Amino acid sequence: MVWVIKCEKCGNERILYVSYNIKDMDKIYLYCPYCKRNTFNKIIRWEELNE
Repeated sequence: MVWVIKCEKCGNERILYVSYNIKDMDKIYLYCPYCKRNTFNKIIRWEELNE
């Protein structure tokens, strides 16, 4: 399962790979490689990982 998250500072979307369910969280605090700092990220959706 992969999660699509969006940085609240710069607005860039990216994929987050985690092995646990974070759907009950509204935001997650992570490092944004575009802003080059820790920011809040909104959880947009989840997608199944096709392997």
